[in-house]
Amino acid sequence: MRRIALAIAALLAGCVSKSPYDYMENWILREEVIRPFAVPADVIYVQDRLYDGIDALQLMTAHAMSEVGGKRFKGVARVFSPLISDADDLEKAIEWYLDHRGGKRPIFFIGEGFGGTLLRAYETHHFESLKNDGFVAGYYTGGDASGKFVTDKLVTEIRNTIFRIRYRSQWGREMPGK
Repeated sequence: MRRIALAIAALLAGCVSKSPYDYMENWILREEVIRPFAVPADVIYVQDRLYDGIDALQLMTAHAMSEVGGKRFKGVARVFSPLISDADDLEKAIEWYLDHRGGKRPIFFIGEGFGGTLLRAYETHHFESLKNDGFVAGYYTGGDASGKFVTDKLVTEIRNTIFRIRYRSQWGREMPGK
């Protein structure tokens, strides 16, 4: 009887519901395959356009690739861009990220337009716990985000911030000249 109870408990443990963000199709970009030690930080990117059906997917993917994909953050940060349609989806995606990111790492948020508004609201509501998880800074646009937001200057600013964090953790003080 005890073996049967253990078998049932083991089966039920496997039936725990998974997050929708366990599945790659719910991400525009999910660079977890890049080993965490290969780059020093992570970026969570949410664009202005939210998912409202399969027709939006191609446009969202093209926009994310032009803003944060390709070589833009190579050597600087892994990029995670969830496919979201509302604030609940964003919360689930960030929870998934925090549970699966592989250690405490500097985290940066980049949000455009309405996606940025959702991301900023999440940051405001969860600031203390995010700070404990390594959150460093958020970069957001207001209103229409039809232009280029993620520029080389923004990537350089993130890179320099990472260097300052690493210097402080190594030497226990701020970088000279800052």
